[in-house]
Amino acid sequence: MKKSGKKENKGSGKEKSRLDAESSGAEPSSSSEESSGAADRSPGEEPDVSEAEITAKAACREENEKLKDQLSRLAADFDNFRKRSARQMEENRKTVLEKVLLDFLEVSDNFERALKSARSTEDMPSVINGLEQLSRQFDSALEKHGLEKIECEKAIEFDPHKHEAVQHVETSEIPDNTIFQVYKSGYALDSKIIRPAMVAVARNSGEKGDERREDE
Repeated sequence: MKKSGKKENKGSGKEKSRLDAESSGAEPSSSSEESSGAADRSPGEEPDVSEAEITAKAACREENEKLKDQLSRLAADFDNFRKRSARQMEENRKTVLEKVLLDFLEVSDNFERALKSARSTEDMPSVINGLEQLSRQFDSALEKHGLEKIECEKAIEFDPHKHEAVQHVETSEIPDNTIFQVYKSGYALDSKIIRPAMVAVARNSGEKGDERREDE
């Protein structure tokens, strides 16, 4: 009797397990179908997104390479332009310098001839005349290249923009604040003062003192 009871219990247990499996079997199948359907849909969508991203990245890389290439070419062109400009400026400087030196070589030739003549003659007036001609020729060469001598003579009014006072002289010979003596000539290049004339300036303080004493 005991053995039969155990068999029945075992049989009933197996039956119960089978029923449970059948009742629960429908649900897993539906969920598996949904998961398989999602799996079927996702592989179709993901390649589109990843392909677009890859295409965009490739376009960015291509654009970046183009910009780098343009930048390199611009840098090379600018460097070549800078070198050409430097060479051109140097050539222009040499050309201008050559013209200036050729003009002054003429003055130098005449100066040598004047020295030879001065050594072999006792006619001082002719020597002085030759030196004056050399001075005029020298000034003419300077003016040809835009360099002009600043007007600076005795008794003209002192101009601080053109003259540099290196000394004040007490005198009543000329008006106050006028040029008494020129030590160095001044020059202007294309109206720009490159060296002011160095002069002594007259001061009439004695006359002012006399006037003050007369008023008293």
